[in-house]
Amino acid sequence: MPSDNDAKGAVFPSGKEKKAKDKKNRKSIGWIIGVIVLILISVTFVLPVTVFSTSDVPKVVFGSYNGEDIVYEPTYDNYFANQLSALAQTYGITEQNAMQVYSQAFYSTVLKTALSEMAKTAGIITTDRSVSEALVSSGAFNNADGKFDRSLYDNAPKMQIEAIRNQIKDTLPAQTVLNDITTVKTSDAENEFVSALNDSYRSFEYIVVDYNAYPDADAAAYASANPAPFMTMDLSVITVPSETNAADVAAALSSGNTTFEDAVAANSTDSYKSSNGSMGAVMYHNLESMLMNKEDAAVVFSTAEGTLTEPIQGYAGWMIFRADSASREADTADETVLADIKRYISLNDAETMNAYIATAAEGIYTEALSDFQKAAEDAGTEVIAVGPSAYNPSNASFIIGLSQMDARGLLSSAAITDETFHESLFKAEEGTVTEPHQIGSSYVIARSVASEDSNELLASYMDSFYTSYSSELALQDVQTSVMASDGFVNNFFSVFLSEIMGIGNN
Repeated sequence: MPSDNDAKGAVFPSGKEKKAKDKKNRKSIGWIIGVIVLILISVTFVLPVTVFSTSDVPKVVFGSYNGEDIVYEPTYDNYFANQLSALAQTYGITEQNAMQVYSQAFYSTVLKTALSEMAKTAGIITTDRSVSEALVSSGAFNNADGKFDRSLYDNAPKMQIEAIRNQIKDTLPAQTVLNDITTVKTSDAENEFVSALNDSYRSFEYIVVDYNAYPDADAAAYASANPAPFMTMDLSVITVPSETNAADVAAALSSGNTTFEDAVAANSTDSYKSSNGSMGAVMYHNLESMLMNKEDAAVVFSTAEGTLTEPIQGYAGWMIFRADSASREADTADETVLADIKRYISLNDAETMNAYIATAAEGIYTEALSDFQKAAEDAGTEVIAVGPSAYNPSNASFIIGLSQMDARGLLSSAAITDETFHESLFKAEEGTVTEPHQIGSSYVIARSVASEDSNELLASYMDSFYTSYSSELALQDVQTSVMASDGFVNNFFSVFLSEIMGIGNN
């Protein structure tokens, strides 16, 4: 990765610098783990942040679209670079969010490349007048009142003006195509069709049978026979972003230059900071889930009361723990502890748990046939209400279905993953109680409680909502087709790791 950095303050580590670091640092990629949400991509005009020399500038190729490389190059006229600079200015760029920032700039560049190709095929060209009009509206030469100031334009360096005009000329055709796609007016027939999809509703109630139905006595016996995962220790923690930060904090604590509480207040980045770092009672298996190497949980639990661990890498950063007690067996008289044990069994010993839950669900279903509310009460759970929902087997966002009305989410999840079950919910006679339906390690027992041939308020909302939402759907369609194109070569992940983060290089 080039060491040339943009004027917005974003610093991007070079691969060579990464290689020179200790190998242990190169393994610090816990921030990669998690869900990367790709937000809606759009093609936007971004003012060049500075003017770079175009000679001997390293390039990074992340992929291609129909043979055209998707390239990052730190020059004023590189779309990828300017998108990255704008995102870095808005969100900042750190080791934790670098992948998301780079990926958005990458996918935006792919879309812009595809739209530019569409514009070329359609014969869309830019004229000097259209470029001048776009320059005026870009805000590049606005005064304090937000209006174009000719004197600012006249006094600007010619190289700056040329850079802006060139980028506008490059981006304008793609923006024209995108504007055409997203401003097409929906027909009356399409609006009426969508309205009709939302015109018939049904409400539901359902009971969830999950690990909470497992008997307390059985959960306590399980923990007694398998004590290791449920060993408990009172802990406090300091979490910092990097190993270097953690080493500095550990040294200050060891030398007595700071107290644990002061180090928490000055350095910690986790939610325990507000309680002076105290995590309270922590079970062994829960600690394992916080650490990059679960074997490190044994190190923490072997720490003598009142002493500190060396820095340990967790998913949230580097962590220094203080043992506030010796380790002990779980208190199975505590309802919260029992609930945790049951949850653990459902995730790690499904065979033991599922046999009981399935039998319990059948018993609750039998009682629910005659008294739905009482069945829930006798099972120690509650009836969950789902508001008026339309049949929505494709989970379309413009149909108000179970996904929008089911706050708990289990009935809608069961319907989305099983089309037959979904259809039966809406076709069964009103008041019909469904047999237990498995979703994950839980079961749902549902019944319809009301049918409405029309819901004027919701239908009216959808009539107006769809008209404005259709442009977003059109953009999503374009994005989907571009990203699924056979001509799209996507090497983002491997190139990002090797060229940007310096991971995996020899």
